[in-house]
Amino acid sequence: MLKSHFDIHKDDDVEEEFEHEAVSHAHEEEEEHALPEVISGPVRKLNRSEVSVRLGLLGKTAEADGYTYLKATCTDMNLTDITAIKYFKHLQFVDVSNNKLDLEALQAVTELPHLLLIHADKNILRSGALKKMKYLQVIIMNYNELTTVHDVFQPELSTLEVGYNKIRKINFDSRMETIRCLDFRYNLIEDINGLNFPNLDSLYLAGNQINSLIGLESCVNLRILHVRNNPIKLLNGFVPDLGRLQYVNLRNCKVSTLRQVKKLKVLPSLETLILKGCPYMGGTGEETPEVADEEENSELRVEILAALPKLKKINKTVVTPEERAEAKELITQWIEDGAADEEAEEEQQPEEHDNDDD
Repeated sequence: MLKSHFDIHKDDDVEEEFEHEAVSHAHEEEEEHALPEVISGPVRKLNRSEVSVRLGLLGKTAEADGYTYLKATCTDMNLTDITAIKYFKHLQFVDVSNNKLDLEALQAVTELPHLLLIHADKNILRSGALKKMKYLQVIIMNYNELTTVHDVFQPELSTLEVGYNKIRKINFDSRMETIRCLDFRYNLIEDINGLNFPNLDSLYLAGNQINSLIGLESCVNLRILHVRNNPIKLLNGFVPDLGRLQYVNLRNCKVSTLRQVKKLKVLPSLETLILKGCPYMGGTGEETPEVADEEENSELRVEILAALPKLKKINKTVVTPEERAEAKELITQWIEDGAADEEAEEEQQPEEHDNDDD
């Protein structure tokens, strides 16, 4: 799923991007992670005539001296060699998904002087260390055999999408301040300590093993945080410096108390919060068909709104004027009942531990 601004397909609204993900992700991960079978047979070379009939996206050349086709789509061809691609010097977008390419074979695209985007899902890549390119801005390598991204470096890279691999850590040997979108969905990541992407706009980490969001602090320009299906119970890591964060998706995480939800009050721009499937909303923190179909609890929606009055959407449903009125009444009730004093006392108590029962 391409989230870069170079997406040449129709984009869905960001708040709906994951709505149609299969409910059975967690139960079918191994099946979905299946890679092309490696066959020690004849090399399957791409030839120029095959590229020619797979060209599209007519546009101006990089030199703006004429028009040419800017995209090549060479997918589902069992390719092991794409050397022929280098003869199409004007290409800016290349899709070679669902083939049998390793990193050495994929290096052929680095001979395209104007390449902006490489899409290489479902190959047999064990590394994303393409040779340095002057203009490359988007790398997409979902469903491969990546275990690390430490050796990835492109001076203009803005989007890296490496979902459904076996990556355990988000770390790069070389700093890339141009990064604006990172997508590490359904890997093996356990923590996000050490994140240092001051220009990062969107972070997608659904389906990992993350239990803490400590590490977000330096991502001061973050706008979208998607951490669905992680064992996150404590909402530590949110700080006022995250002043642009508008969208937080915690669906099917382990958040179980209002006290944790209130920690999001430090986010001045938060507009959309998704907690569906969390224990606090009556869920189990697991992705199941029942969670997908469960109805909203109107009282809990009002409670969340009272805690976070600036919200415009809760669980992707727009907050109604009636809910706002009820939330104001609840806030008044909390004040009258001394909830403010109780909260102050709570803040002085030791934080819950992951293995505590709420």
